[in-house]
Amino acid sequence: MDQRSELALESGEGSPHVEREAEKRLGRYLSLLSLRAEAPFGREGEEREAGRYHTILIEGNIIEISDIFEEVSRGIARLLSPLLRKKKRVLVVGLGNPRMVVDALGSETVHSLSAGEAGGRYVATLIPSVYGVTGIESAAIVRGVVREIRPDIVLAVDTLATRRAERLCRAVQIGETGIVPGGGVGNKREDLSYSSLGVPVLSVGVPLLARSERCTSLPAGLVLTPKEIDLYVPAFARVIARGIEGAL
Repeated sequence: MDQRSELALESGEGSPHVEREAEKRLGRYLSLLSLRAEAPFGREGEEREAGRYHTILIEGNIIEISDIFEEVSRGIARLLSPLLRKKKRVLVVGLGNPRMVVDALGSETVHSLSAGEAGGRYVATLIPSVYGVTGIESAAIVRGVVREIRPDIVLAVDTLATRRAERLCRAVQIGETGIVPGGGVGNKREDLSYSSLGVPVLSVGVPLLARSERCTSLPAGLVLTPKEIDLYVPAFARVIARGIEGAL
């Protein structure tokens, strides 16, 4: 099993290559931690690319407090807006396995988006599923679509993992360097990045599972996810979709 934690703020702890910015308040329930890495960082086998990563930390339960939902969508829009400002053609990719609730964040987000021409922009959506379902690498499917429609940028949405159980459903990460599909559920595949696709790649994800290999309070080999995961996934899918549309 791949033991990678996909929260960059966890991978960057103690790294000399990472500069961590001061924590900022985004609202009553939100704070923002951003970091910049001048070189690849992280433990051996889970290295991350150099670049900028942003983590919105959520203080409360998004499925119980409506104000949190609104604050998170605005926070996502605020962070994505400058990154998408000059992009006229956007491809939003919902990664993960739609048949697994915990891994369906990407597909659910795409289902919540409106595609096509709007406001001088063109938004396309894609759900490539996973190799175990289609027999085709997600990166190969995305690469083919990129060659066909020529977007200015790819925005990938996926489930993430965390080392700390207390961060489950309490964070949203936005990365400016791409993403490795399947890393969060222990099945790392070919990455989606500028080098693999030829266009910039942003990523948005939520930690929906924690591995016992990184959580010392749990027996080894277990994967922890909230019992209300069937409620958290559609809630975060809607909030991410609203944030994306707000940024556009």
